[in-house]
Amino acid sequence: MGRWVASFFIFVRGILMGIADSVPGVSGGTVAMIVGIYERLVNAISSFGMEFLSLLLKRKWKDAFQHADMGFLLTLLFGIAVGLGAFSIIMTDLLQNHIPVTFGAFMGMILASVVILFRQIRKKDFASGAAMVVGAIFAWWVTTMNPIAGQDDSLLYIFMCGAVAICAMILPGISGSYILLILGEYHHIIHRIKELAHFRTTFSDFLTLCVFGVGCVLGLLSFSRVLKYLLKNHHSITLSVLTGFMAGSLNCLWPFQQQVDGKFIRLGMNAFSGQTQICALCAFLAGLVGVLVLEQIASFLANPTDKARNSGK
Repeated sequence: MGRWVASFFIFVRGILMGIADSVPGVSGGTVAMIVGIYERLVNAISSFGMEFLSLLLKRKWKDAFQHADMGFLLTLLFGIAVGLGAFSIIMTDLLQNHIPVTFGAFMGMILASVVILFRQIRKKDFASGAAMVVGAIFAWWVTTMNPIAGQDDSLLYIFMCGAVAICAMILPGISGSYILLILGEYHHIIHRIKELAHFRTTFSDFLTLCVFGVGCVLGLLSFSRVLKYLLKNHHSITLSVLTGFMAGSLNCLWPFQQQVDGKFIRLGMNAFSGQTQICALCAFLAGLVGVLVLEQIASFLANPTDKARNSGK
């Protein structure tokens, strides 16, 4: 596969991750796992350490670039930015007027992702099963938490929100957007991104996004090292926990909800018309089948380099 074609597909994967990260309850890490780049992503992020800094100080730019897999990271980040920026523009309307269809589709996607990730667990034993249950319970508990009222809007709080949310975003099943919702900053951050996408942001909003971004970067660099260690030394247990995270996160994607004052209220199916119920079911099936097809396509497109990096070789 040509380099430009490979870069294009990495860019597309980034767009899909950006779209996922804009939705409360859906994790960009889930998409990275589905399309087969999760471990390569973790390895690339965790490579920003002393060796990388040493190469920079020695002005070995090419070696530093290759050491950190920067071609992959920059292409992926550009795709994430495009997906997040474009989708945040329509996310407000989707979450206000089309919740059953939107959440139905994502619920199908996550359920399919659970199946895909479960198949990747090499050692299925009692320990893996217990880890999966613990992960599911934890994720379920997170989805039952209520948004913080009267949160601090200081730059320090914004920085901390970025650091915590990005750690969640890289974990399949734990949604960074949902964590931001709990912390009371989701709508503020999405609004600022939307304003920036329309080139009408203020200096204050731009500064807030910069501080949030710095928090994301530092949180990501720190947490990726932990993930790399776990995937290298406890692969099956780690994947089992991540599978549990994804299964537990299904709780917050119940399609029949309404958004009131930034909070999602669960309702019964009977609260919606039969047509809406059918549309939600169709969206669920489309999401389920779509992810399974996407996983097959990603597996077909994966080149030997991707496979080697994903396996940590």
